[in-house]
Amino acid sequence: MRISLIDTDNHWAWGIRMISSVLKREGHRTRIVLMNTAAQHYSHGELAEVAELVRDSDLVGVSCHSVGSDRARDILAHLKPLGLPRIWGGIHATLNPEECTQAADIVCIGEGEKMMVELAARLEAGQDWRDLRNVAYRQANGIVQNPLHPLIGQMDELPLLDFSCDDEFTLVKQHLVRRTGTADFAKEGIPFLGSRGCVFRCTYCCNRKLREIYAGTGNYVRKHSMEQCIERPAALRQSFPGGKYIFFVDDDFLDRTPAELRKFADEFPRRVGLPFECQVSPLRVTQEKIELLAKAGVWRIRMGVESGSERTRKEVYDRPMPDAAVERASEILSRFPDVVRAYYFIIGNPFEERDDLLATIALIRRLPPPYFIQPFNLVFFPGSSLYERALAAGLISGKQDSGYDLHYRGGLKYEKHPWKRKNLYLNTLLFLMEGKVTRRRIGILPRFLLPWLTTTDLVGANERHPAFAKAMIELKILMLKTRTAIGSAIKRVFPHPEAIYNPVAFLRARMPQAFGRPSLPRT
Repeated sequence: MRISLIDTDNHWAWGIRMISSVLKREGHRTRIVLMNTAAQHYSHGELAEVAELVRDSDLVGVSCHSVGSDRARDILAHLKPLGLPRIWGGIHATLNPEECTQAADIVCIGEGEKMMVELAARLEAGQDWRDLRNVAYRQANGIVQNPLHPLIGQMDELPLLDFSCDDEFTLVKQHLVRRTGTADFAKEGIPFLGSRGCVFRCTYCCNRKLREIYAGTGNYVRKHSMEQCIERPAALRQSFPGGKYIFFVDDDFLDRTPAELRKFADEFPRRVGLPFECQVSPLRVTQEKIELLAKAGVWRIRMGVESGSERTRKEVYDRPMPDAAVERASEILSRFPDVVRAYYFIIGNPFEERDDLLATIALIRRLPPPYFIQPFNLVFFPGSSLYERALAAGLISGKQDSGYDLHYRGGLKYEKHPWKRKNLYLNTLLFLMEGKVTRRRIGILPRFLLPWLTTTDLVGANERHPAFAKAMIELKILMLKTRTAIGSAIKRVFPHPEAIYNPVAFLRARMPQAFGRPSLPRT
């Protein structure tokens, strides 16, 4: 069969690339169509082009997160007159089958590898597919949602993602253009997902709901062997010669034993020859594990803190974690000055009170610099537990005002979402703290001003009269855009990210090369 796979919001498109590899292994022909765009909807011309492109297909699949769900619906509606079977998959479809079965003939619930192979075989043989596992569909009396396959247990048995570009198209300036190679695809980080699932049950994340959906079908958290966490990135490096580092996208890369990390530290530098970055949880940071990451060549570690309020972490996010654990992890990381440290915080959360935000500011001031703050603008992802709580509390009326269309790194966007205006001034201060933290400043705020900026009188006055906060938000967004433009220019001169984030460590790593001594390969 010829199967077209379309992604509406991510040019890496891990989901459809894995599905493509699995289908090709079974002898099917696949076409990958990448339609990521900043627009919420496609133009008529873009829809006409994708319809013409997939006209020769026997099956069309569309995948997306919530941010791309409107565009997915556009495509599915435009393809309906072609009479092709249309299937909608991805996180949004899994969490929102009621919505998605209104637009697609078939909805994939959960992992789609086995189901897609079975569906292709049924369609090719002219057989009925309605009893397939992991399938939902709509009929006259409502939705039918079939049981699920057991979770994939051995991730090492999965093929490599399909980056062959033998039949791939991407959206460029509102036109679909054939991609012939990957040389220009990754000019900085090369992402690699070494695990599926997460041990945490955070209410703002899809993993909590996915755990519930998959209850009783196998271990939810699964990982590639450490051998494959080395071999597969090594293969990706060959596909992306312009990449400067590997980015392990695992929710918590430290969810591995010291023995596994020792193997990684011994072999990753030699076999991959690139630095890497990863995400960690404060609860798993130990001196031994960070030493092993440093030996392996880590250049940046991202750590999820989310809030400086223990109440928020426990009662709102269901991520109980004492401040002491965050401070201990941060202190350990500070012992490795050559490693860039970036800490995640969530802003714009209407379930937080003034004291919660003041606690976050206080925690940020206590953590040992230097490090970077990366604030995430809260989104109530449709289908998530926090979305359901916001719905029950009357903060939102449904998907349309949940913020699903916001980019969580796009700044403190509050204009169309009244629920984001609560504690706007304190959230603005946290937004202004985005960026590098030193002994003198936190983001663009001088440290010495923070005690005054957080006094009760000043906080109250700015909450009653939010003009200052709104002006600062616009100024910060403008600064972020300017910084992005300048950063792009700098990266053309200094292509290695360490040279920008930690120039001292970068020069230290380069000095042995200048004097003929070996160091970790960077390109």
